[in-house]
Amino acid sequence: MLLKNLFRYWTYQIFSPGTVLREKYEAFKSLLTHDKDAHEIMAELEEIYYNQERVDFQLITDKYNRLSESVVGIIDDLAKMCPSRYLDLRAYYKKFDSYIRFILAPPDYDSSPPYTSLLNEISADGQAMVGGKAYNLSTIATNLHLPIPAGFAITTHAFYYFIESNDLRTRIDEELAGIDINSASSLDRVSRKIVDWIMTATIPPDVEAAIVAAYQTCPWHNSNDLRVAMRSSAVAEDGRSSFAGQYHTELNVKMPGIIDAYKKVIASKYASRALFYRINYGLSDGETPMAVLVLEMIDAEASGVMYTQTPDNPQSDRMDIHAIWGLGELLVGGEVSSDIIRMTRTDPPALLDQHIGEKYSRMIYSPSDGTVVVPVFEDKKRVLCLDEKGALTLAEWGMKLESYYNKPQDVEWCRDNRGSLLILQSRPLKIDKKAILPVECNFDEIEKTTLLANGDKAAAGIGAGPVYKINRNSDLKTLPCGSVLVAKNALPHYVKVLNKVNAVVTDTGSAAGHFASVAREFGIPVLVNTGVATTRLAHGQEVTVYADEKTVYEGIVHPMVESPCARKDLLVDSPFMRKMKYIMSFISSLRLVDPDNKNFKPEGCRSLHDIIRFSHEKAVSEMFSMGDRRFTRKQGTRKLVSAIPVQVYVLDVGDGITEKPVDPKTVRIEEVKSIPLKAVWKGLNHPDIHWSDFGHFDWAEYDKIVMSGGIISADSALLSSYAVLSRYYLNLALKFGYHFVILDTICGDRSEENYALFRFTGGGADYTGRSLRADFLRKVLDRIGFDVEAKKSDLINARLDGDERPVMEKKLDMLGRLLGATRLMDMYLKDESQIDGFVTDFMVGRYDFATVS
Repeated sequence: MLLKNLFRYWTYQIFSPGTVLREKYEAFKSLLTHDKDAHEIMAELEEIYYNQERVDFQLITDKYNRLSESVVGIIDDLAKMCPSRYLDLRAYYKKFDSYIRFILAPPDYDSSPPYTSLLNEISADGQAMVGGKAYNLSTIATNLHLPIPAGFAITTHAFYYFIESNDLRTRIDEELAGIDINSASSLDRVSRKIVDWIMTATIPPDVEAAIVAAYQTCPWHNSNDLRVAMRSSAVAEDGRSSFAGQYHTELNVKMPGIIDAYKKVIASKYASRALFYRINYGLSDGETPMAVLVLEMIDAEASGVMYTQTPDNPQSDRMDIHAIWGLGELLVGGEVSSDIIRMTRTDPPALLDQHIGEKYSRMIYSPSDGTVVVPVFEDKKRVLCLDEKGALTLAEWGMKLESYYNKPQDVEWCRDNRGSLLILQSRPLKIDKKAILPVECNFDEIEKTTLLANGDKAAAGIGAGPVYKINRNSDLKTLPCGSVLVAKNALPHYVKVLNKVNAVVTDTGSAAGHFASVAREFGIPVLVNTGVATTRLAHGQEVTVYADEKTVYEGIVHPMVESPCARKDLLVDSPFMRKMKYIMSFISSLRLVDPDNKNFKPEGCRSLHDIIRFSHEKAVSEMFSMGDRRFTRKQGTRKLVSAIPVQVYVLDVGDGITEKPVDPKTVRIEEVKSIPLKAVWKGLNHPDIHWSDFGHFDWAEYDKIVMSGGIISADSALLSSYAVLSRYYLNLALKFGYHFVILDTICGDRSEENYALFRFTGGGADYTGRSLRADFLRKVLDRIGFDVEAKKSDLINARLDGDERPVMEKKLDMLGRLLGATRLMDMYLKDESQIDGFVTDFMVGRYDFATVS
């Protein structure tokens, strides 16, 4: 613990005379521990927020709970130290805490009936109860009078009741808080555990009875040998986020298997690919409760997908209809090629052109249960699945749907064995944003070698990297970041590695597949149906994929990769980031930087950081004001006289200062006997550190401003910077402008007892400048021999243990030089490319960096 030995040498000498003083000191020690914990948690939250790290929102909740506990501990400890003051501080904490918890709280849930709802009975405000897919189908039938299969929904109320009755909520939250979506093995491990819990849990009797009753009363079109399809209908699915292909669908289910099929569908909420999609899209687990859609199984002669606009060319004023024989699962699963029928978007629509795909397989449902894949009859392999009349009907429906929803639609359809067309689902179509950018992508004059020039563009863009071939699912676990994934099919579960790939190329597949839909959302270029990718592209070979031109080039073609045409949609406006922006405004923003300002009081707090800062300052003030009252002139604090423009007050707790200094109110460095303070001060006073003559900063004027109106007051009686010292011990709390240093060290003759604990945080520049300086400090501290915590933030914790006294003195000297050299480095460090050179220069004796622009 960074400050576990704080004041260990002076506790008994100073505080033993009275119980009140001892209790005050114990509260101060506790406050410092809570302060350390709070700053570390804030740094972790800042790292997630500023670096846009994708984590499950449950991790944010867990971290905030820990932060809240630390802040409450700080407030409690300050109350013990100052029982009659700062009484309003707790009220401000409660206010900020309530704001934050309002955002962190999961949506309200209802586990009471109804547990099912027939599609024709879903109310206009029922989307939260039945999910996006079921609600949209009900709307299509009720308001637009388009044909859909008969069916019912198992509501989110049933899902909540199931989770609650099996005590799964807490266990699921604990697993989600520890998930690493950048690790396929972590995703799979968490997924397997949660899915197993769900599959071995018991459906509540009330829910099971409601499902059976709905099955028996639903007005099915064909009740003889009835089969149903069980499909996900999660809240947030088929809306702004599609979740295309991320959840499980159970086909051809008979009545005895409906309960097990229900559990399989709700368990797929925690499939690894669904977890990856949800977290990467910035949605919390609580925002996506699962309803299940139970639809009458259609013995489809043909099926497909209709896009009411062309995703990669919305200005073309055409719509695309994809069609295959049999059930549509092979198409949306990216396993087969399709016919493509292009229609105008006019009223009425008209046929533009037709492309006949090579259709070798079709899925049908088995007479027993489930589905089977069988060959397409020879005379149908190269025949259109959909005639012009059917295409015109679908195009009319598509325009009707787009007009109703006021946005382009992604529509799944089928034609039964009687020739009737039905709508299976409709959701907003994901339009490729790069397709509507006013950017000209012309690379004709760039020298490049073509490796492959065929296939279908499934998601626009440019990506490059080494080829990584997927031959089996286990290969996904070793997929390196920055790869071009090459595979036979574009399977939906490849979604869970989309964060690692720069492009995807497959032998088969379709732009209408679920994987392609998700890739368009994430901005990953995808080229499908090339027929030869796995044989023509070598594993490890560097390539550049230009999906728009259906081409793969040899090597990394840098002008293409660096073009605006290669930009990705990083989802910066995700629900996750919007929520994080709000809660961080009440956590880490800092207004109380000047203790002498009239607003430095509980009423001036606007964040938890303000409360932490205020409490720490007042706790230190209380300890030192207590010292002023308690100590005699010989024992009290003295101002350290030094040429360095920083005020430091010292408190000697054991042979740290000569017995008879010249001035009882001050002490000169020559009168200091403390070995660690002398070593640090020697480094701070190195002749190559120019305290008053830095090229781009007027240090003297800066300190005049800081010490008169900033954090440090030149006239403060509350001791802005302080050193508690003895012959071999030093606790130094040093403030340089807007950054803070704590050094706690023993430097004596017994190496096993020697240590140095160091903390550095803060600064006057923005987050980027502070982070760059922190990187510089980490690297230098590592070179000196400190064990440095690897955090990407402006907070540094470092430790040194067990060195002999001469080595410790040398390292403390170097630490002093480091503090002097980096005093305002956050102000002028602009680029991380400067850091390594600065580190090298420092280690060979350069301590003046402010002259570098």
